[in-house]
Amino acid sequence: MAENSLRKYVRDLMNHWATEFVVAVTIVISVVLVLVEAAISREHPSFQTVVWTNHAITVLFIIELSLRFYAERRKTNFFKRYWYDILAVIPLFRGARFLRVLRLLRLFRFGVIAIRRLSRFSRLVRHIRVEYLIVSFVALTLVLMGGVSVHYAVPGFDPIPVGSSFEKSLWFALLSLVAAEPVGGLPSTRLGLVITTTIMLGGLTVFAVLTGTVSALMIDVFRSLKLKPMAIEDLDNHVVVCGWNQAGSLLLEELLNDERFSHVVVITERDDLDEHPVVQSRPTDIFTVQGDYTRMDVLKQAGVERASYALLLADTSIEKRSSQDRDARTVLAAMLIEKLQSEIYTTVQLLNRDNESSLEEIGVEEIIVSDEYVGSIMANVTKNQGIVSMLDELLTSKWGNQFYKESVPDTLVGMEVGEAIGVLKRDYEATLLGIDRQGESEEGLVVNPSTEMVLQASDRLFVASGHSLDDHERVS
Repeated sequence: MAENSLRKYVRDLMNHWATEFVVAVTIVISVVLVLVEAAISREHPSFQTVVWTNHAITVLFIIELSLRFYAERRKTNFFKRYWYDILAVIPLFRGARFLRVLRLLRLFRFGVIAIRRLSRFSRLVRHIRVEYLIVSFVALTLVLMGGVSVHYAVPGFDPIPVGSSFEKSLWFALLSLVAAEPVGGLPSTRLGLVITTTIMLGGLTVFAVLTGTVSALMIDVFRSLKLKPMAIEDLDNHVVVCGWNQAGSLLLEELLNDERFSHVVVITERDDLDEHPVVQSRPTDIFTVQGDYTRMDVLKQAGVERASYALLLADTSIEKRSSQDRDARTVLAAMLIEKLQSEIYTTVQLLNRDNESSLEEIGVEEIIVSDEYVGSIMANVTKNQGIVSMLDELLTSKWGNQFYKESVPDTLVGMEVGEAIGVLKRDYEATLLGIDRQGESEEGLVVNPSTEMVLQASDRLFVASGHSLDDHERVS
């Protein structure tokens, strides 16, 4: 137990931000010392100081790697992560000045630390593609290692007409990397030729990766271009959809098939929704906002204050969230929406009816517990075989008949339901299913009303029809 506790302590210490900061600074010092050692002559007064300082730093890295090896649960992972550090500290390299160039491999370690830590604290770095940072560190390492290697392997090599011998070697490495060919002439030794070939191959690889990365970025940029006649800030009376799940695409298709819903703004934490086929098929009608819809600023970005409808889906963008977490986020988002726009018509999908009362208290108009509906439909399908075909038609606006909630036509006001049913069928090709008394009477919603009920001007009719009653009047 004590050993495991010690190993955990060492692991936490090695992964602490302060330790990584010290390691990063030490790497920079080590790289600078390697370059200084290569740039100055052996007769320079500071040469031995630089060499022994570099040796001392190497010892520190050996101690650090030893501690990491001890703390690592799976030793194979250690070698996968730190193989280049191991190459940089092998004691054999102390005896061969040329091989000390491998100490520059520590730049890879510095790059890993810098990218990981800066991405947590800097908003700027979050928006820089990691691939660019990686390619930059690889290119820098190739140039420095190539320049130092040429300087050691080919004494007196004079490829560039300006600068000291060490500076010429660095320029040769940089230009050869960019041009993918030896610039200024070929080295006179076999080792120099091998180094030059390695620099050229490294340059080809770096620029192949860079080209692929830039191409992928440009494709993403072109896909994300908002080729729309208007921006979200210009929308009014639109629909805001919060969250995304498998029902999202069908929801958008059904809404946009109705001329009353011309624009939809979808808020989701997914970063690939713009590439979804349903979004790409209606680029001028569907807008996306990437963000957390439980935040006020994100809801304002979607224009909730100007929207007429809000639909909250049981979000599955992040799979690790439980059903309770999803419902809790839905309730919180509904509260914020009602606070921003009290007149908005809000429809909510819940996974558990236990949260229904909370939504009713804040003024949510429609609450759907999806699993309960599935259970009820399956039970009814079993009891009434063939009902699925009817539901398929009524629940889609793409073809056939569907549900409509309509005002009572002037010609039907004051008429009994028994007579109105015939008129609706004859004149409007519609079937009366129910009446909503708009909360003005105790009857409320009446399904399959009695033939004696008298229609009032304030009533709303639920009908099944191939078109709205208003559309039929316009056509007539």
